[in-house]
This record gives sequence, structure tokens and C-alpha cells, in this order.
Amino acid sequence: MTEINQNHLAQIEQSVTIDQIRLTERIGALKATEFVRKLVTVTTIKMLAEIKEAKQYKGLKIILNEELVTSPTWDQFCQHIGLSREKVDEDIRNLGVFGEDFLETSQRMSLGYRDLRKLRKLDDAEREIVINGEAVKTEDRESLIDLIEEMSAKHTKEKTSLKKKVEDLTADVDAKDKIIKTKDEKLNKQDTELTKLKSPPEIRLRAETEDQELEKAALETLKTESILLLNATLRYQNAINGVLDLANDKGIHQLFDRVDESVIATYQRIAQFTQTLGIQVDFENMVSPEWLFPQIEDASEIEASDMNSEI
Repeated sequence: MTEINQNHLAQIEQSVTIDQIRLTERIGALKATEFVRKLVTVTTIKMLAEIKEAKQYKGLKIILNEELVTSPTWDQFCQHIGLSREKVDEDIRNLGVFGEDFLETSQRMSLGYRDLRKLRKLDDAEREIVINGEAVKTEDRESLIDLIEEMSAKHTKEKTSLKKKVEDLTADVDAKDKIIKTKDEKLNKQDTELTKLKSPPEIRLRAETEDQELEKAALETLKTESILLLNATLRYQNAINGVLDLANDKGIHQLFDRVDESVIATYQRIAQFTQTLGIQVDFENMVSPEWLFPQIEDASEIEASDMNSEI
């Protein structure tokens, strides 16, 4: 060992703490385990998860590539113990999602990271069906992989279907916006003609017609805005699912709390607004209220109504 490295080691010995000594012992155990076998056990993953969660590696001094590193990053720490950060993070995510028992079973069954990643992306209820299924209890690897593939394909199909519904709903809203714009233009034209009239009976007749048109336009606007709100809610739910997928894939645990905070704050505001209106929400009628999707008038009926109003 060079004189420089000896001086570095002397500095380390002077500043070492009990916690650092204990962590050094754990690192030694990790390295010994990996020297004997390359398979990272659940016990090893738990130990690494605790070190990462508490950021114990931050106060450590290590020699990496013949250089003294003070307070290494998580990536440097993983290199120091001879493991890939990506692989360690993947193992920690799997431990958090599946728990110790299933993770140990999956290792005995030699499930690959690809299979576990597909299983991790399923909804909680779907994932429970797989984890508590007969294939896991009997450790039937082929049946378990087939079940994961089947559930994953179903999950992907459902997400695609939801995306298609959102796109269709957006197209409907755009079409209704055009209808409302056309009606507004006609109303403006009627207002201009009304100012030219001199006969009081004519003015009253036109005023009544205008009130009816304004009422219809107002209801159309309310209906369209309601659909836009539902559409935005679907996009909001998709955004939440995207954040949860990111949190699971990247191991960013604080994102779960942020999602909870966002959902609670958003829907509390909606509930407060409903209360200020003095409206009691009927949850049985929330899914498909009758007023939201009335039949659209036939185009010929719209033209006839416009012609009558111009007479």
C-alpha cells in the first residue's frame, strides 16, 4: 500500500464512529455473502434497504478506485460492495411491493426481473390474485409465469381501452364546442336585428325568443363544462397512475405521499364548492345523470327552430 493510502487510512481511524464501525461490519458481511454466492438474498436486500432509507452511507469514508471518498453517493456505495445500483434498487422496490415471503418464493422459483416487473405494474387486487394463487402455493413456475402474462395482457388492454374512451370523449367535447360557437354567432346576429325593430309587439316576441335561446345556450354550456370536468378527472386519474408507476419503477417513495396530498386537496376543494351551493350530492346518480346526456336534436329540427325564430 502506498504512503498516501496509509495516510488516508490513518485519517479514517481518527474520525471513525461506532455507527461507522457497525456499518463497516455490515459491508463486510455483504461482501462476504456476495463472494460466496452471487444471488442477493431477501436478508441482504432488507439490509441494503435499511442502509439506503437511513442514508447511513452518507457518513462513510471508503476507498473507491484507489481513492478516498468521503460521504459517497448511493451509486458509489453500491459499487463499493460490488453490486449494481440499478439491480439493488430493483430488488428494494420488489421487496416493498411483494414483501419478504413472496420475494423468497420468487427466488426459489427463479422468477426473472422481467416477470416481477410485469407483476409489480398490476393493480393491487390483480396482484393479490397472483401472489395468493395456487401456482405460488405449489411453486409451479410455468403456471405462475403464464398467469402473470395473462394478467399483464389484460391490464394493458384495459389501459388502452381507457385511453380510447378519453380520446372519444375529447372529440365529443370539441364537437359540442363548435355547436355552441355556432349558436352564439346566431344569437349575436339576432341581437343586431333586434335593435333595428320599432314595433313593440315584435320586440317582445323577439325578446321571448332570445330568452329561450339564451336558456338553451346556457344549458349547453353547463353540459359541455360538465363533460370537460369529467374528461379532466380521467386525465387526472391517468396522471396519478403515471406518478405511481414512476414511484414504483424508480423507488421514489415520497411520491406516494405527494399523490395522497394531491388527491385529498383536489377533492376536498370540489366537496367544499358543492357545499357552498347547498347541493346534496346523490352518489347513486353520479355515474350517469339524466341531465348530462340528453338526446341531441336532429339537424333538421335545429334548422326549423332557427327559421321560426327569424320569422
